[in-house]
Amino acid sequence: MAKIEYSKTLCGELIARIRRGALHISYRLRRYESGDTLKLALTTAWPEVPAKATFRVEKFVGGGFAGQVYRCVLESIALSKGGAEAHGLTMGKVYAVKILVPPGRFAVMFRNLIYWIAFQAPFSAQVLPSACRSGLLWPKVLRLAAREVFGEADAVADTYASFYDENFGAYGEVREWVEGRVWRLESDLEPWKRRDWRTVDPLQTGSPEYVAKHQFMTRLVAMMHAMGAYELARQYEWSTFKSQPNVLKRSRSELQPSEGLCAVDFRAGLALVPFLPMSPGDIKLIWQGLRRGSLAQFDRCDFSKLHAYAKAHPAAFASHQGLLDALERYDIAYRRRMPDITHQGGRLLVDKALRAEVREGLVAGYQAAGLVDDTFAAVLRKGGFRFGLFYVLGALPLAGRFLRQVWGQRPYRAHIKALWTQMDYLRRSGQVSAAATAVDWHRAGRVGEVHARRIADHVGLYWLERLTVGNLPVFLHRWLCEPTTVVARLKASIGYIRRFLQDASFREAWLREQIESGLRDGMLNNAEAEVMLAQVKDPFIAKYLKSVGVHLAFLPVSEVVWVTVGGIMAAKVYAETGDTVAAGVQFAAVVAIFQLIPISPGSICRGLYVAYLMVRERNFKDYAVAAPLSFVKVIGYLAFPIQMATVYPELAQFMAGRWATDVVHIIPVFGEKGALLERYVFDRLFNRSRLAGQRIGRHICGLLTLLMVSGLLAGGYVLAQVDWHTAAGLKTRVNTMIGVVCLCVLPRVLFYPLLTKRNRGISN
Repeated sequence: MAKIEYSKTLCGELIARIRRGALHISYRLRRYESGDTLKLALTTAWPEVPAKATFRVEKFVGGGFAGQVYRCVLESIALSKGGAEAHGLTMGKVYAVKILVPPGRFAVMFRNLIYWIAFQAPFSAQVLPSACRSGLLWPKVLRLAAREVFGEADAVADTYASFYDENFGAYGEVREWVEGRVWRLESDLEPWKRRDWRTVDPLQTGSPEYVAKHQFMTRLVAMMHAMGAYELARQYEWSTFKSQPNVLKRSRSELQPSEGLCAVDFRAGLALVPFLPMSPGDIKLIWQGLRRGSLAQFDRCDFSKLHAYAKAHPAAFASHQGLLDALERYDIAYRRRMPDITHQGGRLLVDKALRAEVREGLVAGYQAAGLVDDTFAAVLRKGGFRFGLFYVLGALPLAGRFLRQVWGQRPYRAHIKALWTQMDYLRRSGQVSAAATAVDWHRAGRVGEVHARRIADHVGLYWLERLTVGNLPVFLHRWLCEPTTVVARLKASIGYIRRFLQDASFREAWLREQIESGLRDGMLNNAEAEVMLAQVKDPFIAKYLKSVGVHLAFLPVSEVVWVTVGGIMAAKVYAETGDTVAAGVQFAAVVAIFQLIPISPGSICRGLYVAYLMVRERNFKDYAVAAPLSFVKVIGYLAFPIQMATVYPELAQFMAGRWATDVVHIIPVFGEKGALLERYVFDRLFNRSRLAGQRIGRHICGLLTLLMVSGLLAGGYVLAQVDWHTAAGLKTRVNTMIGVVCLCVLPRVLFYPLLTKRNRGISN
């Protein structure tokens, strides 16, 4: 997805203004910015030693359901005993700092909801030190096993310390910063060699990095299962389609595809429950969990298997029994602080000590969520009627949180009282709310810098937007409140297309950059890139690139026409009848007609443009494919790429593959760069299409003849079944004839003879 540009300076100014508001309730940050300083009280991973450390944020890396990650430099550290280097903490070194709360409101809400359904508790890693420490120590243990299985501990990223961040009300961890990448999109014309990916040498295939990562992740999952870490292994299950980015290839190991692979993320974000599988692989994992008696899955492990594994591998674990004991101790403490009725069952009714620990965990969640202060938390830990009533209040929609805060938090009660009794406080509270929302909206791309400042300065405008457009999708909110943004983007798009059409050097530079990016990403090898770069200045390429630009310029024509015509017809109906419903129906009917007919205003413009080129240049052969296709709706947008594919198929297929993989990144979660869906789409549209082209090329004449005959037979059958005398029947016949001619007849009787003749001329 596109990176959102926003003003860090403005966000800093507004946050400072919020803190100057001096309200009874404190403002909770959602994320840090580059240059911020983090002063943290650390506890090193193992052995455990308290420390004070200062980190400087270099950049915000990203955030998922598990939390938000920052690239930070350690500027200072002081341990209560021993040296920091012994714990992997070195001043001046770069680390990944992960805070276990997402930066977005929706992500927090959705994650916590799923976790509560699964375990009836707040997200434990965020609010319980035992849960945070358990997740911190698991990579330490896995590194011991990885040294034997993979030959190096660095196959698993190291962890160094945990901490609690009061700005977020969340625990976090300091871990190794792995400098690396996901994988290259490899050019591969021998995909069948990947079928035996479990045993084949990656270097013997056309996709060595793909095969090497598949093998690595499969071995890692098998190792974790052998150690009893079934649910943690979900982070690396290949079939989930989203686990591949969790393995990076270290930059220092570029020569061999199997070297330098590193598992970097062992923090699950979403619990897995039977009614909500979130990927194809989750169905298998749910079934496996049910067989183990685990209805809800997150990070539960089998310590009997872990101890058996350690006993079977004494060379790796003999001197680390203390680490294993600490991990088990933290894990038990963490589990006992959740109701988790699918695992605790009836023990909650008979085990008084367990109920006390569950209350401890729930109260920790209430404190992290800002529902109770320390004084009331102590009251709730004692249990009894007040705890039960407070727990039940959480089930009330909307009012539940408010009632809990009023009851459980003295500062919040003072805040509510001041809102009703002090006009100055009410004014300051409104200003703080406006500024806080302006920061969130600006970071999300809902408002630009100028409008964000205007919202923060005008509380009335803030409430107007919040109660009207504030819940609309981001782009719609931005367009409605900042129409100048739409105009500016439209001008930029028009300027880009104009330059693309008029400036040959700009088109060449654009195509060259696409090819070079494909080389960097692994989509092309050096030989393929050199051939394509040599074709950049070909007049044939230049001509088609310009024509593609013209086609792009016609993209909005159809929409503008049908909206205009529909609006005119709807206005006419409304003027005659005064009926808004009838006017809406008329508008919808006009839109439907434009969607159903096989041509459109945009396709007519495209077709006329191609006809103009043919007449002006007195050249039919170079436009033989594009000319008839340009008049057809939807298909016409691909007219020139298809034409280019007949002369330079490799370049055309590369451009199609690159476009497809870029589009995939729009899809949330599964479309992430480096995930399996990106690779699948690239493989089908680039590698497989080239392979199919090579195979079909030997039999193209017969295949096109078969296509034409089949199309004519199918079209004839359809024409015989419909009624000429009805509007629907006439429309079906026209659409069928156009489709059969364009897709089945023209490729055989026109395109193939012309292109065969042209290609013979080129080869001569």
